[in-house]
Amino acid sequence: MPTGIVPILKDSATRPIDFTHVPYHVWPWVDKDEKIPKPDYPPMVSGYYDDGEVKYGYTFATITIVGNDVPIILGIEPVKEHSEWEPADAPSDSKAEVVARLLGSAQQYVALDEVLLDRGFYSSDVYAEVHDRDLIYTTPVPKYEDDYDVIKEIQSKEGVDAAVKHDVPLAIDGDVHHTAELLYVPATDEDADGNYAVFVTNRDHVDPDEITHVTNSYSRRWDIENQYKSLKAFLPKTSSKDYRTRLFSFTFAALLYNLWRLTDYLVKVGMDRAIRSPPVVTARTFVRAVGHSLRQGG
Repeated sequence: MPTGIVPILKDSATRPIDFTHVPYHVWPWVDKDEKIPKPDYPPMVSGYYDDGEVKYGYTFATITIVGNDVPIILGIEPVKEHSEWEPADAPSDSKAEVVARLLGSAQQYVALDEVLLDRGFYSSDVYAEVHDRDLIYTTPVPKYEDDYDVIKEIQSKEGVDAAVKHDVPLAIDGDVHHTAELLYVPATDEDADGNYAVFVTNRDHVDPDEITHVTNSYSRRWDIENQYKSLKAFLPKTSSKDYRTRLFSFTFAALLYNLWRLTDYLVKVGMDRAIRSPPVVTARTFVRAVGHSLRQGG
């Protein structure tokens, strides 16, 4: 991201890393039953689940400021995922490589402290990449059948609704890289398996009375969901198959999003408004102002 758009911050802060998808509304198959894909299907398009439905689109990973700061996108990485219609040896990006590039981008501008990872980044390689940078990570565990016994034990104890498993080894190529903590808390989603959520973090020895604080802190990552909704409103409409056009569109939308957030921040400072209060300058107002300025400039 250009340095003119990203603020240089001196303090440490929390940065979520997440995936988002830009839909591509074209079926990848000539004949799915016969496993015959379209020969000219864009290689950067992959399948993903949205509300239980398979969809297709371009994948991007972002790293963003959250917490008490202005929510600014610090880095964007295009992601090449392997799709079922591609040959087995088709190239794809490892999640650890994507995270490494995002962290490298962000650390040019801010002092990182903690990284909140989407469940899609659940991987020992990813955790090793974050841990090796002396950063704290926290992420939910997507599937945890191995932990059902722990959950049953929690549920069997009166007055206990959370637990922690200390010093869980995380291995790379069969060797222990570092140890982590597994945190068990009641799930906010009633459909969750066992009505419990499991998180993994590399914090040092989380005490039982700290569990709720750590897992509640993860909720700050949901700023990203609102961010993506706003960002996609800035996306130029295109039907181009040229990936360079798609990448430019997403990056341009991210820059507009950052400019909007920074403009709103400056207005709030001038009005002595709380930084995390609802926007004074709405996204729609900002887009209209930018459009008017561009038309005036010819």
